[in-house]
Parts: sequence; C-alpha cells; structure tokens
Amino acid sequence: MEAWEIMRTGAIQLMKTYGAQTCGYCPELQVGPKGHRVRQCQAFKHQMRDGQHAWQEATIDDLLSTVYVWHVQNPHAGDVLVDSMKRYYGKLPAVVELFSQVGAQVGDDYYHMMRDDVVVPGLDEEKLVV
Repeated sequence: MEAWEIMRTGAIQLMKTYGAQTCGYCPELQVGPKGHRVRQCQAFKHQMRDGQHAWQEATIDDLLSTVYVWHVQNPHAGDVLVDSMKRYYGKLPAVVELFSQVGAQVGDDYYHMMRDDVVVPGLDEEKLVV
C-alpha cells in the first residue's frame, strides 16, 4: 500500500513538473508543454471537430486509469454480494481492494470509501431500512 501511494504521489509531482494534457473526448494523453495539433481524434462526433483534439489539463486518474470494484468486508465468509443491496457496499480502486484483501492497512484517503461503518441488512430486512 505504501509503494502504491509513493508511486502515485511521484507521478503527480512529475505531471506538475512536465505537464500533461488529455483529450476531453478520447483517452489520448500528451506529456509535454502543449497538446499536438494532429487531427486524429476518433471519438464520438469527431467529424464535427474535423478530428481535432480538445486538450485539457490531465489529472492523475487520466494517467493511472482507476478501476473501481465492490469492497467485500469479509472475503473469507463466503457471502455473495446481492445486487439489490449494492448501495450498502463500498467501492475501492481495484489495487487498493487487492491490498486490503491481503491484510494491508488502507490509508485514511480510502477509508471513507470502504463503508465499513455500514452494516449490510439481510434480504428480509431491506424493506425496513429507512
């Protein structure tokens, strides 16, 4: 978990130093002072823009695409996640969830996303929940 945070903060510092732009329509990322002028954007309705990219400042999530997965509070219990109860489950980035499942301490940045303070009601109790 510590290595993930070090890598992430290092990437943020590099992005501030060298600058990075991403297209607002397609997933292309340009590292450097300015986005290029090549007309190769193939996103939805690219004909209206003649293939021109719409450059904007990139964030760390553009560089490290974050995939969110459902957080399983007790993976060894064998409980199946039920679709109708999904609002009670937390979501974490997949890398953080992997670290959490093997017992690593999840930092304060992700703790609020885990929703460990919420008790998942039983299927018969769902109608009674406010």
